[in-house]
Amino acid sequence: MAASYARLLEGILREGDCAFTVSEDGGRLERRMDETLHATYDKAVSAGTSKSETAADHLRAAFSEAYGIKPDPSAAYSRAIKAVEAVANPLFLPNAPEPTLGKVRAHLDQGRHKYEMVISDRTGAPADIAAAVAMISLLWHGQRDRHEGGPTSAPVTQEAAETAVHTAAILVHWISSGSIRKK
Repeated sequence: MAASYARLLEGILREGDCAFTVSEDGGRLERRMDETLHATYDKAVSAGTSKSETAADHLRAAFSEAYGIKPDPSAAYSRAIKAVEAVANPLFLPNAPEPTLGKVRAHLDQGRHKYEMVISDRTGAPADIAAAVAMISLLWHGQRDRHEGGPTSAPVTQEAAETAVHTAAILVHWISSGSIRKK
C-alpha cells in the first residue's frame, strides 16, 4: 500500500516539475538530481554492495545526507569517506591496525609504480594511477571540518558535500570493480 502511495506521489512531483523526488526505498523525499549522476551513484552502490555491504550502506547514507530534505553536508562528506575506506582499506592496507583513507592515499602515492588502471593511456598501455590518487587526495584534503581549531578548518559546504559523494561513488566503483589493479 505504501509503495503505491510513493509511486503516486512521485508521479505528482514529476508532473509538477518539483525539485524533490521520492527516494528509491519510498521512505523519504530527496532533491531531484540529474539522471546521469544518479546512474553513476547507482552503479557505485551496486559495485560497493558486491565487495562490501558497508561501502554501499555508507554511500547510500552519504547520498541521503547530501540530497535529503534537511541536508547535513558534514555527515554526507564523512560518510562518503567511510564508503571509500570500506573498499580501499581491506584491499590496499589489509594488515594495517588503523587504516584510514589518508593512509591509503599515501600508500598509493608512494607505490604508484606497483599499480595501474584498467583504462589505457594515450600510448595504449595501462594508465598510471595518478587520477585515482588525485581523487583520493581531493576527497581526503577537502574535508575541512575533520579537525577543529586549525588554520584551514571550515564547515563543509553543500556543494563540497555533493562533490564528495560523487567522487566517493566513482572511487568505490573503481576500487570495487578492479579498475585499479596491481601490475
